[in-house]
This record gives sequence, C-alpha cells and structure tokens, in this order.
Amino acid sequence: MEKVKWGPLILAVILLGFIGHGSYASFTPVDNYLIACGSSKNLTFQGRTFVPDSVQSSIVLKSQANSVTAVSSSTALPPIYQSARIFSGIASYKFEIEQEGRHWVRLYFYPISNSSHDLTSASITVVTDSFVLLNNFTFKNYNGSYLFKEYAINVTSDTLTLTFIPSNNSVAFVNAIEVVSVPNEIFPDQALALSPSAPFSGLSELALETVYRLNMGGPLLTAQNDTLGRTWENDEKYLHVNSSAKNLSVNPGNIKYITAVTTETAPNLVYSTAESMGNANVSNGNFNITWVFSVDPDFMYFVRVHFCDILSTSLNNLVFNLFINSDIALESLDLSSLAGDLNVPYYKDFISNSSADSDVLTVSVGPDTMADVTNAIMNGLEIMRISNGAKSLDGLSSVESLLPQPPTKRNMIGIIIGCVVGASVAVVFIILCICCFVARRSKTPTQGHPWLPLPLYGNSQTMTKMSTTSQKSGTASCISLASTNLGRLFMFQEIMDATNKFDESLLLGVGGFGRVYKGTLEDGTKVAVKRGNPRSEQGLAEFRTEIEMLSKLRHRHLVSLIGYCDERSEMILVYEYMANGPLRSHLYGTDLPSLSWKQRLEICIGAARGLHYLHTGAAQSIIHRDVKTTNILLDENFVAKVADFGLSKTGPALDQTHVSTAVKGSFGY
Repeated sequence: MEKVKWGPLILAVILLGFIGHGSYASFTPVDNYLIACGSSKNLTFQGRTFVPDSVQSSIVLKSQANSVTAVSSSTALPPIYQSARIFSGIASYKFEIEQEGRHWVRLYFYPISNSSHDLTSASITVVTDSFVLLNNFTFKNYNGSYLFKEYAINVTSDTLTLTFIPSNNSVAFVNAIEVVSVPNEIFPDQALALSPSAPFSGLSELALETVYRLNMGGPLLTAQNDTLGRTWENDEKYLHVNSSAKNLSVNPGNIKYITAVTTETAPNLVYSTAESMGNANVSNGNFNITWVFSVDPDFMYFVRVHFCDILSTSLNNLVFNLFINSDIALESLDLSSLAGDLNVPYYKDFISNSSADSDVLTVSVGPDTMADVTNAIMNGLEIMRISNGAKSLDGLSSVESLLPQPPTKRNMIGIIIGCVVGASVAVVFIILCICCFVARRSKTPTQGHPWLPLPLYGNSQTMTKMSTTSQKSGTASCISLASTNLGRLFMFQEIMDATNKFDESLLLGVGGFGRVYKGTLEDGTKVAVKRGNPRSEQGLAEFRTEIEMLSKLRHRHLVSLIGYCDERSEMILVYEYMANGPLRSHLYGTDLPSLSWKQRLEICIGAARGLHYLHTGAAQSIIHRDVKTTNILLDENFVAKVADFGLSKTGPALDQTHVSTAVKGSFGY
C-alpha cells in the first residue's frame, strides 16, 4: 500500500483531542457509567474519568460469595487494567437506567499477575438480563494481553444487570465496565440483507458486538477523538493486497455534515481519510480493493460502510461498485449524486453472513467501467456480530440455561392464564379464517382484470412466461415471477404513507399502465411510484415488459427499479425519483430555464450511453421503440436516464431479420 505522510494528520488528531474536544461534545449521554472495578481511586483513561465501583451510588453489586480486589504495581500497564474485581461465585452489577434505548456495554479484562488467583486460567461468562455476551472465555486460549469487548444492547427497562459467572470451578473477574447511552438514530431497526437481497427488520430487538471498526487510510482514533467513545483502527493489516490501495487525506475541516449524517455517525477524522485504488484508471474491470476479515460462520453480521468523496474535483465523476463477499451490495455508486456535493459523508448498512461455508467475510470496492474516472474509495468500515436465536453473541447457550431461574407462584399463574387466553384467541382466529374463506368462495367474480399477487421464491433471475388473455375470454391476466431481484418488497401501507394516500398534488404523470406519483420513504428517499390500472390491458402488457427488462438491467443511464408492492391485488412499481423530470419539459411547453449547450450535450451523451447499453451490453440486445424526450428523464444533477420500457422488445436473434418498429407510446413520466 502506498504511504502518505501522516505527520500533519496525526498532529491534527492530537490537537483535536486536546483543544478541540469541545467540538466533539455535541452529544451528552444520559446514562454514562465509567466504572474502575476494584480500584480505590478515580482513573483517567483516554481522556475520560473512571470511578471506583465501591463508591458509585447508582449501581448495586451483588455476589453469592465474597468478592476480592487485585491491584497491579506495574506502571507499564494502562491505568484501566491496573485493578480488578474477582468473583468466586455468581456476581452482578445492576445499573439504574434513566433513558431506555441502545447502550454501549464495554468490558475490559486483563489477568493481573500478582493477585492471589491465577486469573489466566479463569473461565469467564458474562450475561445481561436477556443476552449472553461472553461464554467460557479464558486467557489460556487467547493470544492477546488485554481483552476489550464492546456491545450495543437495547435496554427496555429502568435497570440493566450484568452478571459474571465463574465456570469450571474457577473465578471470574473484570477490570472496568462502561454503560453509556447511544443516540437513537445511530442503529436502525432495518437494513438490507444480502444473498438473497431483501429488507431485514427487527434489529432493535437484537444485540450487537463490535468485531471490527476501521479508519481507512488513517491513523488509530480513540475515545478522545470520537463523541461516542469508539476506537477506530487502521485498515492496512486487513488488506488482501497491500499494493492495491493508496492513502488519501484532506483537512478534517473540509468535511461537510448534513442532517442525516452527524459526528456521532463517525468523526470527521474518519471521513477525511480514505483508501483509493493503488493503480487508478486500470483497464481491468475486475480490479478491486479487498479487505479480508475472520468471522464466526455461525453468526450474521451488521456491516456499515462509510464513504465521502474527498477524491474528485467535480461532481458525478467517481462511480464505483461495493461488494460484500460475492454479493454486489451497491452498484454504480455515485457518491456526489447521493450526498449532493463533494466532501459530504454518506453511509449504508447491510446484513451479511460469512462467505459460503467459511470463516471469512470480505468487503471490496471496484471501479464502474462505464464511469468517466476509473477509481474507487472507502473511508470507514464497521462490522458487528448479531445475536443468534438463543440471544447469544458467543455460542448457543441462552441466559436461561446459564442462569436457571425456578418459576415463582406468580409466574405459574401467569403461564396458566396465558395458555388459556392464547388457546381462546387461537380458536377465535380459526373460526374467523373459516368464515372469511367461505365468504370469499361465495362471492361472484368481479368484472375486469384483477391481478394475482407476485409469488417470489428462490434466487433465480429468470421470469416465467406471463400469459395475458383478452377481455373477451373473461379470464384474468396472470403474472408469475420467480425472482428475488426486484428489489425491496413494500407494504401497501408504506406506499400509502409515501404518497400521502396517492395525493393528486403529487401526481407526476399518466401513462398506458397507470398513474405515477412522487413519494417519500421513511428514510427521506424520494421515489416515483407507478400504480397500475387493473382494467388496462395495454398497461398489463407494458407492466410485464417493464419487469422483464428492469429485472435484467442495471446502468447509470437507465432509470432503476427500487422495489414493488403486490399487496391487496395491487401492482405497484417503485423507481428512483428523477427530480428534474422529462427532458421535454426543459425544451418547450414550460417556463423552466433553458438548458446550456454543455448540459444538452451531456444529456445526449448520457441517453446515448443508456441506449448503447440496451443494444450491446445486455445478455440479449433490447430495442426501446419509444425513445422520445418524455422518456429521457433528468435527475437532480441533470444526469440523463432512459425510462419507460413498457414498449421495448428484445433484439433480433441470429435467425431473425426484422423487429417491429411500429410507433408506440404515450406521454407521461
């Protein structure tokens, strides 16, 4: 890996740690326990003060046996590891929680050598009220000198209990504990799962453990440089090929935070450094920068990737791809287009497993061969283990199996009442289902062409044949898909919320298939929502072709399909929103400002690139058949994208001499 001079950057880190600490103090945690276990005095570590566990009034220490303390006389040890509390029986710390929600739980372990116990042989298990954090850990099987563990636990009550369980007739110990509030917006409830690609919900009910947190191309950052007390290590030792990456850095003051990304997301010292391709503008499209990580294949992982375009000198030049294992996580990522400007941070969350049947997880970035600049960057990376079905982050044992609790009389009464109520509800539900089934069977079929829901199974990229009979036959049109590559599956209520119940003021256009509305998703993403008219035979045919084409096509100059909704017999497609609308509205018929000649030329080139990809880049060439100014859309940066594939046809095979070019189409989005 090519080196940069880190001297000025390290000096900036040091100065920010001392004189700039106030700028990092925008977040003040409601719960902020920094506990030095076994210590008799306050300790300062990484700019923060830890207090002895014996004097903290908001925590309660309970132990089945007497606990003892151990203190090291070695001044070479960091202060946080110079004392410990040792338990010969089950013991717990109970913390009063003022604000429910995610909390950092950080544990520090070091086997002090001059204690009366052999702490190197200690076997330690640590659990919370609901989750197993550590199970039978011992320094005998550990290569490092210190053990630091960081967890993100969602606390849903007014207390949090950490229980330490000695195993194998040994003792348990801990040197220091942190329990600190985390801003609610830091961890989402939903992220995009890969292989297969689908939304993953319910993260707020799971525990997370930090496994890796990297500052790409930059030095080590500690709690002094992070408002949430996190540590970011340099990425060099995880690079698959050192020479594949080159360090980049800018003045941290150049980083421009927006509403969606704050210093709590990651400090500007992360976004102001990056790794870029060591050999930019290479002709080999398979050239990637790859980082390799050892993981436990029995767990899923939360992966957060941080980007900030500190490389480009103008907008829309840097376009690249992100891969996690063999899955393409982000395709044709245009950072400046998503962020709105250069030097603006952006991040994306994913859920991934390790590579197939291995203990390795890889993250790669590589160039988009269609981009003007052949390069790729990454600024930061976080990988966190997700608790499994046993609510454990270490093994398959549950809290109940490690801390058996005999049921009380009150619990038994509750169980009996719960069973009776549950059985009653189940009976009522079954009766309602039978009634609904009978009622539906008794209804006469309605006129028109209702749609069947889209059954999506498997991971095939092939769409089965669609049969559409005419209205004369009285048979409903039937659509069957076998693909999970249509993107996100939206609930109908989400579509209603996004479009304000299909508010006519949000109407963008009307076509043969139906109406198109502007929508806004929960995360603020602007989208175009195409809602079909089930009585339009022409619309059904266009809808079929639209899916057949878009399920196979991805290109910077083609409008992308985000997802769909098939709930309540609806057929709704959700596309990326093109803020500047059709090219036609910028040429005539409106009061919009005229396009410059440079803009016109770039729009022509962009549309031509999209059409060229249709003709030559797809597995089988595609003839659009409806190219006009209303079907060339412009995004917020006036990047042209070809749209409306409802009248497209696949190109001729070798034994064909002709493709129908009959005039088709209608005005609309």
